[in-house]
Amino acid sequence: MRKPMTRRSAALWAAVALCLGTGTGTGTQSLSYAATGRPGTRLPAAARPSSARTAAPPAPTARTPSSWLTPFTPTVPDPSTATAEELAAGAAAAGFPSGPITDPLGQAGQPISRTDVIARAQTWVTEGVPYSKSVKHTDSGGTYRTDCSGYISMAWNLPSSAADNWGETTWTLPDFATRLDGLDELRAGDMIDKTDQHVVLFKKWANAAHAAAVVLELAHSGTHARQSTYSRSFLIENNFLPFRYDKIMDSPPPPPAPHGAV
Repeated sequence: MRKPMTRRSAALWAAVALCLGTGTGTGTQSLSYAATGRPGTRLPAAARPSSARTAAPPAPTARTPSSWLTPFTPTVPDPSTATAEELAAGAAAAGFPSGPITDPLGQAGQPISRTDVIARAQTWVTEGVPYSKSVKHTDSGGTYRTDCSGYISMAWNLPSSAADNWGETTWTLPDFATRLDGLDELRAGDMIDKTDQHVVLFKKWANAAHAAAVVLELAHSGTHARQSTYSRSFLIENNFLPFRYDKIMDSPPPPPAPHGAV
């Protein structure tokens, strides 16, 4: 004969159900990205507009075996396309010190090879990192905003912090680069920037005629980091301009000389 459930055992089973996410409480939404690392991620409930009548729980951090997605509050209305002046005003209002963003560990902002730029960008494509202007992604490569300009900042290994909303913008990225004379000069790791709207990372030409560019990008809400193809005519008609990162190298730096070598 089954014994009736006591108050203590009922409370225990309720706690187990809550931990397993099988209850009907107000816990966080499921995160397929944290569980699988594949596209189809839903951002944490606290990062989306909520229709719940009760207060939302603290914003959780989505974690994969090697990376984290964390919501943050931008200092400007649009951290993807803000100008330098807007960023400075937003940082001052938020209480951040003025001046250029630097990496206290000295790892970001160093010369980088084209191979490493593409490899860094490819990690987000492989992970299926979702687009957001108010979420930052953290892994061994640093912490960066998960939108188009944050993606280029990550690929180029630029310094980032909360003061610049974890990455440069479509307007400020050219400050770290030199404009090329034409699209035909593009090489892997360069960027193609429409400063008031969107920026992509050039990977290669789709054909010998340079009629279409293969790029890596975080395009817009509802998409993930991906490889895309832009026709040459589209780039020209929409005023996308080619730029080359000032610290990019055509080959990896040579290994340091052995101690005592001359």
